[in-house]
Amino acid sequence: MSHPLLSLDAASAGSALGMLPPVLIVAVVFYFFVYLPGKKEESTRRELVAGLQRGDKIVTTGGIHGTMHEARAETIVLEISPGAFLTIDRDQVKGKHTDKPAEPAKKA
Repeated sequence: MSHPLLSLDAASAGSALGMLPPVLIVAVVFYFFVYLPGKKEESTRRELVAGLQRGDKIVTTGGIHGTMHEARAETIVLEISPGAFLTIDRDQVKGKHTDKPAEPAKKA
């Protein structure tokens, strides 16, 4: 007599195979809608950080605005106000700050 947990019958094997298509669909959706856009955004951010030059106005992930003063191997020195410097990790750069004025709201 075999143990009920150790026996694999056709019904349980069929139900396991029946779960495979939904799991594959979820994996494909996750790949195309979560992983690929995140990877593209990260590569764009890395290119931005690599192209930073002295005098560029940047914003950190913490919301600090400053002007790049110096780039080091793993860090960037920001001038956040005249004579006030802050050292941050390169990974903390969110993007460049643009001084574009806000567009006025259109009347309906």
